[in-house]
Amino acid sequence: MAAVLLLSLTLLASPLGATTVQRFALEDLARNAERIVVGICTESASELVRGQIYTRYLIDVSESIKGPTTARLELHLPGGHFQGVFTRIAGMPIFAPGDEMVLFLTGENELGHAWPVGLAQGRFSIERKPASAARVYQALDGITFYEQSVASKKARRAPPIQGVPLDQFLSRIHALEATGAGEAKYAP
Repeated sequence: MAAVLLLSLTLLASPLGATTVQRFALEDLARNAERIVVGICTESASELVRGQIYTRYLIDVSESIKGPTTARLELHLPGGHFQGVFTRIAGMPIFAPGDEMVLFLTGENELGHAWPVGLAQGRFSIERKPASAARVYQALDGITFYEQSVASKKARRAPPIQGVPLDQFLSRIHALEATGAGEAKYAP
């Protein structure tokens, strides 16, 4: 049993090259998210769950835009470092303590955990530099996109959101929620 587990973990240790997902515009992220929060990662720790490595992240929530209002959020995402083994799911965001972000999250899965909508698409990093306003950035490394209507064709690569002032970005999300454009279309 231990040998099978070790072999499985070893095979998972090499990262995947890319993950193909549907490209979501900001309106789609808001509509498909069950929760939208602004927060900062305060802790990350990897653990073994059902034979796979997951990383548990604690997020202190400074603002709940959609969904339940809580002061703290716990995410469990696949991948991480555990007992000398590293696994990485291409396109899955990784958080470090001190990372500030806006998260668009799915509903809870069978283990009771939410994920960012569209993997890395559902995470917008907030950068605060002295002498300038906070800005929002979206990193989409490890993701390729497909068109929903023709899954075998790659969609035109839409540029990620880069350098938008945080206050403008949050105003846009609040406007989407106020007009009902952020209401969920489907349950994950």
